[in-house]
Amino acid sequence: MRDDNIRKATGSSYCYDYRELQLQADIASIRRYCEDRRSRFAPIAKAFDAQANSHWILRHYLAIKFATAANMLAGSAVYAHAHNLMLAVPYFNYYAVLNACRAFLLTSPQLEWDGKNTVEMTHQKIINCTADYMRELDPARRTVWHKQLETLREHRELFSYRFPLSGTGLAGAAALDVDAAISLGRLIAELASLNSECLDGALRKHASMELPVTPIADHEWATAYEIAGVATPDPDDRYRFGKFVRGWKTVAPLEVMTSDGLVDDIYGNWSDAEDRPGMFDPDDTHNLILAL
Repeated sequence: MRDDNIRKATGSSYCYDYRELQLQADIASIRRYCEDRRSRFAPIAKAFDAQANSHWILRHYLAIKFATAANMLAGSAVYAHAHNLMLAVPYFNYYAVLNACRAFLLTSPQLEWDGKNTVEMTHQKIINCTADYMRELDPARRTVWHKQLETLREHRELFSYRFPLSGTGLAGAAALDVDAAISLGRLIAELASLNSECLDGALRKHASMELPVTPIADHEWATAYEIAGVATPDPDDRYRFGKFVRGWKTVAPLEVMTSDGLVDDIYGNWSDAEDRPGMFDPDDTHNLILAL
């Protein structure tokens, strides 16, 4: 539910409908986490200008895409498990959570912007930084979270690189545990949403909420993808992100920035064009990890 205690802790005027966060942490832990994030965001907010706004608009746009990708990957794991496509389950589990981690890191004040390197960091760095940055929610669970992330990766690599003859018999039921992966991914993605609300709270206290979004060099590569050595712009990315550059003001929480058109593009492009019965439906996945 949308908890007013969380809204007060972030200082934002908005509050996401948190599910996993409130199952795994009490309000005292959430307040402590928010206090840490707001203190880290304070110097960022005090120096916030149009260029910083353009960078954070991009960070949140990418985080939204990674979170929705996590939804579809988690939904793919559910579908694969239900249709005995067990080979694919460890892959989908891992990448669903990894994309939630990417969204979390992009919204984290600790992660300094380093252009393309910010998005293309190694999986090991993503895992290490995610566990480290989650520490403020519950310091005692940092090792547990890190182990869960490493195990998901090991299960994916086991079947991608080595392929044991006994199949899942070697890795055990954990390799096919879709619910556990969704629970972890949802917690991490909800912390991404919480981060974005803490930034909003800091900006409301220290900065203008009417800043423009100026075009910057990072906007170009962020909407183009290298295929066979050639940077190829994605027309849907260019159109949707261009709307933020042309019509948005100061960066806002993730859910606030997620328009119906953006969601329709993301899920619609992966839908079955012929609408055949029994096919995977991306729309069914929209709230598995983060309901934007």
